[in-house]
Amino acid sequence: MPNLYRRGEIWQYSFTVDGKRTRQSADTSDRRLAEDIAAEHEARVRRAAVHGEEAVLIFPDAVKLYTDDGKGMRYIPQLLKYFMRWKIKDITGQEIRKAARAIYPNGSPATLNRQVITPMRAIINHAADAGKCKRLAVKRFKEERVVRPAGSKEWIDAFCKAALKLDMPETAAIARFLFETAARVSEACRLTWDDVDFQTGVAYLRKTKTVPRKVFLTRKMVIAMANIRASHSTLVFAAANRSTVKKRVDKVVSKAGLQRLTSHEFGRHGFATEMIVRNSVDVATTADHGGWKSRRLLMETYVEGDGNRDIIDRVFGAKKVGVTYASHDDVENFVVDNNKKKKQ
Repeated sequence: MPNLYRRGEIWQYSFTVDGKRTRQSADTSDRRLAEDIAAEHEARVRRAAVHGEEAVLIFPDAVKLYTDDGKGMRYIPQLLKYFMRWKIKDITGQEIRKAARAIYPNGSPATLNRQVITPMRAIINHAADAGKCKRLAVKRFKEERVVRPAGSKEWIDAFCKAALKLDMPETAAIARFLFETAARVSEACRLTWDDVDFQTGVAYLRKTKTVPRKVFLTRKMVIAMANIRASHSTLVFAAANRSTVKKRVDKVVSKAGLQRLTSHEFGRHGFATEMIVRNSVDVATTADHGGWKSRRLLMETYVEGDGNRDIIDRVFGAKKVGVTYASHDDVENFVVDNNKKKKQ
């Protein structure tokens, strides 16, 4: 039977199974509730000792393992609500796809993949890596290829100019930072002054979606940052979260009458397009500087080809400026002349 004791107002408990002692907080000041929580936890650990971890591991346990390792909670609350009492061993790929449609009945395939398939797979496979269960493969919903606009130097320059006119230098700075470093909004929001080295023109993104990385700052970026040094004592861009950034960006775009782009479109998407398509930088270098682990994902997701005729003319056409294209009459006359020659 678990041993209960208090620390301040909160009940703690401990128990021993197969010589291994477990200590945990019940997170409640109610003794009877704490007793129930402790008894249920002990029973689960005893079943695991007999039947194996996978037999008793429930989804909330897997979520706790995931978040305790520093992973984010984005999209997880809805998943917890649906799978609260599910054992991990009973969660299959088919059940996850079914849950996606139930949680987001009007969601597009991209939404279902992003907000259900991807986090569910990440949580369960994280538990599998800890030896708690088997790894799980989940078939994604088929997405239609959507061509999204990408930010450019011209768009960023116009945006920054408009933001400065509105006395919003932090917004101008974060927009340029996202575009020139391919940082995610959450990464930029977490950036502190301790992470920035003005002398070497470098910033350190310490907590990212993949691994910590170093980004190089252009002269314009260093100046923009230096001009907002007094805005906040800790946070470089004085923005607590993505919601704050979105509101500020939307305000500038609306006031300036610019093409409406999301922070992702003028940020990571714009960075990849600017590097690879507009400046012919190789994929490996772009992936390294932008923090992509997968070069295939970079090419498939972020890089849009150049659909203009200029690229065809540059590669296959006349190598001179001011090429004049044949008129409709020129083409018809050419066809007629050729037909006459064949008959002769």
